[in-house]
Amino acid sequence: MINTPAIIILYFVLSLGLALWNKQKGHGFWLGLFYCLFLTPAIGLLTIALAQRVIVVDTGNGRKRSCPHCFGLTAETKSFCELCGKHIGRQTAKQFLQMAELFIGLVITVLLVRMFI
Repeated sequence: MINTPAIIILYFVLSLGLALWNKQKGHGFWLGLFYCLFLTPAIGLLTIALAQRVIVVDTGNGRKRSCPHCFGLTAETKSFCELCGKHIGRQTAKQFLQMAELFIGLVITVLLVRMFI
């Protein structure tokens, strides 16, 4: 039989671990925890793994973060890279949900294909 309390504890432990990984990547602990708890740790793992890492550096001119596209340093408060002009903002809940929709669609597609083949 399935041990329900053990599954619930495992679910929360996985969610907490993934939330810590999300914080390490620069996107925030609470967003990662919310995402994993409500959309399952499996989808959270895939989304956090695909999220770009935000690196913040203390320089003589203040805190700067790296652009994942051109690797240039831009002021931490800016949403767009000063060198290449691409968006470098932190992941938002909306962006996480958009990625989740893609994964859910992929899972449903795979399940439908397996069901009919």
